[in-house]
Amino acid sequence: MIFGFGKKKQQEEDDHDEELELISFQGPVSGPPPNLNENPGLVRAGLIPAKEIVSDAVSRDASMLRLDPKGAGYIGMMMVDGMKYPGPRLQKQQGTAITQILKMMAGLSIQERKKPQRGSIKADYEGQPYDIAIDITPTPEGERLNIYIANLKTRPNKPEEIGISETLKEKIREMAATREGYIGVCGGSRSGLTTSTVGVVRSVDAYVYGVYKVFDTGTWDIPYVTDFEREEGHDLETTVTRAQRAEADVIYVPPITSEEEAKVIIERASKSVIIGEFPAKDAVSGLLQLNKWVGNQELLASNLKAIITSKLIRKLCPSCKQAYAPNPKLLAKIGLSKETKALYRHRVQPQELQKGETWDSCPKCQDVGYQGQVAMFELLEMTEGMQEVVRSKLTPDAIRTQMKKDDALTLQKDGLRLVAEGITSLEELQRTFKS
Repeated sequence: MIFGFGKKKQQEEDDHDEELELISFQGPVSGPPPNLNENPGLVRAGLIPAKEIVSDAVSRDASMLRLDPKGAGYIGMMMVDGMKYPGPRLQKQQGTAITQILKMMAGLSIQERKKPQRGSIKADYEGQPYDIAIDITPTPEGERLNIYIANLKTRPNKPEEIGISETLKEKIREMAATREGYIGVCGGSRSGLTTSTVGVVRSVDAYVYGVYKVFDTGTWDIPYVTDFEREEGHDLETTVTRAQRAEADVIYVPPITSEEEAKVIIERASKSVIIGEFPAKDAVSGLLQLNKWVGNQELLASNLKAIITSKLIRKLCPSCKQAYAPNPKLLAKIGLSKETKALYRHRVQPQELQKGETWDSCPKCQDVGYQGQVAMFELLEMTEGMQEVVRSKLTPDAIRTQMKKDDALTLQKDGLRLVAEGITSLEELQRTFKS
């Protein structure tokens, strides 16, 4: 079976396919392992093809693989470093078998085909542990299958790996030192939101402050953070209150998804620092959403500490990126220091080689020029000026104007930092914001 990006020669695809090691599925992340003997026909039809398509995606460092039922078959799509590539094309029967076997391996119901389902599979590929999240969405033509892939060993975990600068890390520590206030981290679905939130939690000095988490973070292992178990029958407010009575300085709470949860968190944030995520596309939208949920502008202005959001951008391949001397006028235009001696860009193969010239392909990125992603961050602080905005004229324009007055860290500013540090390129920064 050939599942390619359409970038390589056929022989390279064949070699890749021949050498492909198959992933090992080890059962659901939570719950008992499936009894494969109950569905031998499904196992015969779907298990090996499912392993093949997931193994191919893993070997290409894909973060997501989608199988979409269309007409007489399934059309696949992969996401690698935020970019879309063609995936496998399958006959309807095979696509259905793959979908059903992955549902079974994730502990989901194979009988249920009319409702959305979500689950995760523990897996191993070439000695590395993986979390394979399965997201099923019913459509008029069948079930859409989204497979989200995370290497648990190489997944960014430390603040600097995620993209949090020393300046932002210091800001978070300053906020934690007050021992009060809600630090909300917002973003869209599958935007790296949980990764960013873990980075914010890990930015707190856990040697100095008592940091507790009051929910199951699944496959995330957060060093020096105390597990504070939620007792049976206790709601979020009771659990947070218990943690505060246990003298928690900082509490990592589950994602806010409702008005009731938002009110509990903001009200309890006067007793300790609370960190958690919630859905919103950016910091401005996040502040408006919290205001809508909480419904008490004075309480929000007093107990909200900051909103942090992030956006992923591709990193230049460290093996083949090229340095160049930037034009001083360009540096002035984009706001970088005139002392910046070099910027970096991805290497581009010339359309024609001169006589005697050779081109060595980059084995690390296969001449894509980029490998991996890092986050740019934005910080909306509740300064005195922003508190007044919340109390009086909470509109998107008023929030942005105040952020400008506060000289707030924006995605654009943080993106330029990554450019200046040679982590990404100006071209990639432009592409990311354009898209």
